Amino acid sequence: MTLFLSAREAYHQQQNTTLTSEPTKTNSYNTGYLAVLDDPKQQSQGYYHVMAFPTGINLLVKQYDLAEDLIVETEAYNLPLMEFSFALVGDNESEMIPAGQNFTATYFDFDQEIPGSGSYWQAGQCILEVEIGINPQEFFCRDEVSGLDFLPKSLQLYLETDNISFLNYFRMGQNTPEIQIILHQIVNCPFQGLIKEIYLQTKCLELIALKLEPDTSGERELMRSRILRGDDINRIYHARAILISNFDNPPSLLELARQVGLNDYKLKIGFRQVFNTTVFGYLWAYRMEKARTLIMSQQMTIKQVAKIVGYDCPSRFAVAFKKRFDIQPSQYLDRFIVAKNTEKNPFRHILGSDFSL
Repeated sequence: MTLFLSAREAYHQQQNTTLTSEPTKTNSYNTGYLAVLDDPKQQSQGYYHVMAFPTGINLLVKQYDLAEDLIVETEAYNLPLMEFSFALVGDNESEMIPAGQNFTATYFDFDQEIPGSGSYWQAGQCILEVEIGINPQEFFCRDEVSGLDFLPKSLQLYLETDNISFLNYFRMGQNTPEIQIILHQIVNCPFQGLIKEIYLQTKCLELIALKLEPDTSGERELMRSRILRGDDINRIYHARAILISNFDNPPSLLELARQVGLNDYKLKIGFRQVFNTTVFGYLWAYRMEKARTLIMSQQMTIKQVAKIVGYDCPSRFAVAFKKRFDIQPSQYLDRFIVAKNTEKNPFRHILGSDFSL
């Protein structure tokens, strides 16, 4: 038996309650919602709890103790979104994030609404995760924030330009001892009411700072390094934009370096320092993510997808896809179709993310 928890339904119930309820005086300004797992056998338990604060911070805590498989249907949300996700206990099968790790991701393709997606959890697991969501345009561009130099370069570029098609940001990391302490303080918050909400928002800000500071300080160090000077980092980002725009027929390394005004040595070193991967390692990861998106569109065959992302040989494409996702493209499509037909999609379908390894 597979259990089903609809966070989307809990969200809409809360919205309807807010619209129809009489105004009352309260010490709480949290407008979140809670979805509690209902197991007829009473063998599994858990919850999906969202706390939404007027500062623009959304805090999500999900905890499950599962005797059966579980599919969680999440609510729809509007982009842009910046997400900080931390796995404390259990492995996130949908996002491939094991316990003890975290990721930061931005989804900047606004003017579209992402429909309610879902996540899949296997029986026999204990799951504990904490997520923080903010709108980066609003959160980092407030009147009291002067300048954006404290942010990673890719976020600065996004907030300062209208050309955002290539600026989405993704970083994985380990839960350091400092991060683990804050996560446990959030999960085991000793306060109630307004004090609890102030406390939780403060802890969320600490986590955001701990996640952004290493990338920011690392990029500042690059600006001071002997290898990258002046606007070299901007040229590295320009090189990435060219790769993505021509992912199916990319220029050679020498040609790419010429187009952005760098020599090939500085381009290779700079790409490794800024994106923590090689030029064509980044391109390969982007091609695979593009292929996954095309497969889920169900508008073409696997062979056609392979051709679009630059593989004339479908078997070579299948090998590359399996290396990236640990599953054959045909199997991935079959699982996606089954999930879609049951309207309980366990796949996290996000378009346009920055696959910096």
